[in-house]
Amino acid sequence: MNNQSILSIASVIAKTASKIGLAGLITSVAMLSQATNAASNSATTIPLDLSGINITKHEIAVMQVLSEICPPMLNGKQKQRFYKSYSVQLHELMPSLEDPKAAIQYLSTQQDYRQILQGIRSWTMGFSKQDNRALCEDLANAQY
Repeated sequence: MNNQSILSIASVIAKTASKIGLAGLITSVAMLSQATNAASNSATTIPLDLSGINITKHEIAVMQVLSEICPPMLNGKQKQRFYKSYSVQLHELMPSLEDPKAAIQYLSTQQDYRQILQGIRSWTMGFSKQDNRALCEDLANAQY
């Protein structure tokens, strides 16, 4: 998949974020990056609770990268809304964890996750600042 097709897919994803919901957006971006990086591997799934709900490390990495790139692109009110949306989304993605941010900090110490995270960072930086800002604004404006 070339960068142009990735860009057009990401653009469509960003434009339809309100239609598919934030969880769908995160999953879509993570799945797209997995396919792009050909990093799909059964070892990249973290079981969250006994009911069998799973989230991939790619999805977590997408959230972490968004938390890194979005705040500097947003104004004060947008930042507040982004942090609220980010926190709500983390709890939705990892409902069995009391502190999902601590889980992300722990994962950041793991070599396999750091490789995934670096891949997501590189992939995200391949998009224009305007595209990333639009995505961040969509996340900041998500309704909960």
